[in-house]
Amino acid sequence: MLDSLIQWIIGIIDKVIPFWMIKQWEAGIRLRGGTYIKTLSPGFYLKIPFLDEIFTQSVVTTTLSTPSQSLTTKDKKQVVVKGVIKYNIADVTPFLLKVSDSKDALSDTTQAIIKEQIIQRDWQECNDNEIDNIIAKKLRVEVKKWGIEIEKFTMTDIGLIPSVRIFNEVEPVKND
Repeated sequence: MLDSLIQWIIGIIDKVIPFWMIKQWEAGIRLRGGTYIKTLSPGFYLKIPFLDEIFTQSVVTTTLSTPSQSLTTKDKKQVVVKGVIKYNIADVTPFLLKVSDSKDALSDTTQAIIKEQIIQRDWQECNDNEIDNIIAKKLRVEVKKWGIEIEKFTMTDIGLIPSVRIFNEVEPVKND
């Protein structure tokens, strides 16, 4: 209860204070009455209380690990794949205005591209270092529209997984 009250008070103070500071590692956007006005770089800004809202985002390089995914190669080998994406925010405006959950979108898009590449190759081709570059190039094209710049993609884990059958074939019971 106290946390909610504190958050409410901080929210009111943010709306009343007529200035805003964007730090060196951030970029931001200004909305007036809910409508995009302009993109803001680091610095000190005046704002109209209750009318202007400023949203900021860290734009420095960061990494994101993709969850492990199990896939089947072209030669029917079961593999598990995991990767790391190194990226930064090149354009904060589409990043804040065009995608709701950027980390999920980036992770899901990367997993889709990984799947597309793995199922087209046999096990030997999946171990080639060139696959990282192919995935990175495709990923750059896909996420550019969100203002994200991919610096590097690395497949950190790729391994064969044993296929285990846990179901027994049992004849159905006949009711006489």
